[in-house]
Amino acid sequence: MGKIVSFILALFFFLQNGLPFVLGRDGRAFGRETIVLEADSFPVGTEQIEGFRYNGTFRSLPQGLGYVLEKRDGNKWLRVEPKDDYFLPIGMYLLKPFQKANVTCDLTIYDPLLEAGRYRIVVGRARAEFMLTGELPPPVTYEVTLTTEFATYPVGTEEITATLYNGSLKRFDYTVGYAIEKWDGEEWVYAGPNLGFITLMVYLFPGGSDIFAVDFTHCDPPLEAGRYRVAVRDVYGEFSLE
Repeated sequence: MGKIVSFILALFFFLQNGLPFVLGRDGRAFGRETIVLEADSFPVGTEQIEGFRYNGTFRSLPQGLGYVLEKRDGNKWLRVEPKDDYFLPIGMYLLKPFQKANVTCDLTIYDPLLEAGRYRIVVGRARAEFMLTGELPPPVTYEVTLTTEFATYPVGTEEITATLYNGSLKRFDYTVGYAIEKWDGEEWVYAGPNLGFITLMVYLFPGGSDIFAVDFTHCDPPLEAGRYRVAVRDVYGEFSLE
């Protein structure tokens, strides 16, 4: 008798929803609750993931706006906690049998930002896995920073690469060019380059970056071992020669 009832129900849902639904090919599954996401992989830095939770059972399920985010660590899942000042929205209703509800996962509520890895969203007994791939974007420091590609270079290096990043909320204005300064034990002194730059104003907007080459061959005398920094206006990036 049970097999006959199951067959009749499967036939009914096939007629209503088609074969992919009965077999669970579209993420919905007969007899259980599932979560379906818009994709299974997202770049690091994604702010929001959309999907839906489907109730494939014969009973109504509690449905709210909350969810749990977990990250795979070896052979276990660890819960990812949101920021201390974040509170889940309050609201609850019943998700009726064979109905679906939207699920939105806000990735901006986690601090630090989520790194690449394997994650899953949990709502009730339903789970959906996804991957975050790539590298984190430059941090928002709310200041303008200058960094060199490496912290240390060998004496005799002719050129290095520096990055000026505007992490502030305002436009940063500066002129083309840079200065190289050396620490003499008491203060920073000018070490080059011994050439002039074209006076050209550059505007670096919030979130923008300027990657440029720092040429050591125009420094006279040549740079020896020591502690140095590149200066652009009043922003500095330190490095060493060894």
